[in-house]
Amino acid sequence: MDKTVLVTGCAGFIATHTIKTLINEGFNVIGVDRKPEPDNYAGGKYYQMDVSAPELEQIFKDNKIDYVIHLAAVPSVSESVKNPQKDCKDNYYATVNVCYFSKLYGVKKIVFSSTAAVYANPKYLPVDEEHPTGFISPYAITKMASENFIKYCGIDYIIFRYSNVYGEGQDCTGEAGVVAIFFDLMSRDKDVRIFGNGEQTRDFIYVADIAKANVCALTSDIKNEVINVSTNTKTTVNELFETIKRTLGYKKMPIYCPPREGDIEHSILDNKKFLELFNYTPAVSLKEGIGHMANNSILLKTTY
Repeated sequence: MDKTVLVTGCAGFIATHTIKTLINEGFNVIGVDRKPEPDNYAGGKYYQMDVSAPELEQIFKDNKIDYVIHLAAVPSVSESVKNPQKDCKDNYYATVNVCYFSKLYGVKKIVFSSTAAVYANPKYLPVDEEHPTGFISPYAITKMASENFIKYCGIDYIIFRYSNVYGEGQDCTGEAGVVAIFFDLMSRDKDVRIFGNGEQTRDFIYVADIAKANVCALTSDIKNEVINVSTNTKTTVNELFETIKRTLGYKKMPIYCPPREGDIEHSILDNKKFLELFNYTPAVSLKEGIGHMANNSILLKTTY
């Protein structure tokens, strides 16, 4: 297969796994990230660059790019509340930049990583793609604005609204990676804090399943769709804590703290549309995924 994919945010958690899957499927991969090239980068050319910078155009000039998987973002809800200007630049303006040059240089399709956060506090569960969107954080606003610009710009697209992604290499320094945070703290026998009563629910999906979905979006004829990617499985934060606790043999109890601004109480995504369109079922259960993390316990602290 002689097709070239530009992966933005290529040093990040989801991107690292996606690039490995792309390589295995025979794609040529070009990466761009604001950080220096990491030791585990598996793709071809690597550009150290801010995706929101005008210099991004040079990558499109220098390479015949067939597809873009746009993963560059700052996924922290709390950071978006603290610094909405930076969140807008890193998430929305970066997307405008990527789309503008993709259109200008004839990219065939863009796959964009959106989020369940655009559904705000759901009116019903599980949340399907017809659910009204809403916003309780600047992060959700920039993701929704990015979705709308992608639809506007005239390129074929797949917009994936991920549920809570976890796995090896996930950031253990921010709340977006709650599995990694718990895993890291328990593996070092540190105290674990749960914000709220722990009965908040999430829909956790293993990163290898996300990587497979991203590649399926490129190889499929499906286009111009907004699609949830999830397991459609409800897990409370308390249940997550217990799963990791049992896997690692952790002995302590969690410390409960007040809820945080911008956090969604319940989030479970309906994945029927994804299953029907791509004929692929996420294969890894939460217990299995946590087991994989325990067997590959080096967590990379990614910040993009």
